[in-house]
Amino acid sequence: MKKTTQILILISMIFSWQLNAQVVDTIRVGDHFKMINQLEMGTTKDIIFTEVAGVVRSISLKTKTTKKVSINGVDYLAFTHQWATGNPETSGDFYYLCEPETLRPVQHIRNTKRNGKEAFSFQGMKIIGLDSANENSKQDFSLDLTEPTFNWEIDLETYSLLPMKDGYEAVMNFYHPGGSAPNFYNLKVIGSEKLLLPDGSEMDCWILFTDYGGTQPTKFWYTKTNQNFIKMEGKYKQLTIRKERIF
Repeated sequence: MKKTTQILILISMIFSWQLNAQVVDTIRVGDHFKMINQLEMGTTKDIIFTEVAGVVRSISLKTKTTKKVSINGVDYLAFTHQWATGNPETSGDFYYLCEPETLRPVQHIRNTKRNGKEAFSFQGMKIIGLDSANENSKQDFSLDLTEPTFNWEIDLETYSLLPMKDGYEAVMNFYHPGGSAPNFYNLKVIGSEKLLLPDGSEMDCWILFTDYGGTQPTKFWYTKTNQNFIKMEGKYKQLTIRKERIF
């Protein structure tokens, strides 16, 4: 009887562990985001600081616009980001089109003084230089994919569509157009926090974490209502990166 009781207790413990264990959500390009209607539209602004040993090394202002557009009768989501650093060499902008509901990339056009125009066309299992873009420095670019990838340059908007809750964990394949190879990255909700705003009010937020494959531990704060981005704090070697929404 004692042995039977011990076996039943062990089975109960295993069953309880299985119930409480979080399943990692693998989100692939082409999956419909159930929270797509909560994607924040319109224009917002972020201020970005980089620091080393508590000393501010750079400040930039980013203006982001998200809207729905129709081109030749086809509906897209259009993202425009413009960043100003006080240095023309490091300032720039990009215009990005993707499919609504899935965020499947279609084309990405980036402009900086340092690199000129860099334009890309996403074609399923391949990314190539966008041939319709004039003076495209990436005209001859070509990258074969093992599977489609999300666009890392709209990471904050993409993260906002995750079904956040305590302990939620997901993996997603991201790629920075023109950069190194795509990779899957782990994202996890590690808790929540009530942030104090300048007017004295509080904003209840989820805290999302990723370490970008062990290279850059970073936290993101999103409102529990509508999951709008509020701030980010990350570390890369000796560099601290902070990004905060301007209200």
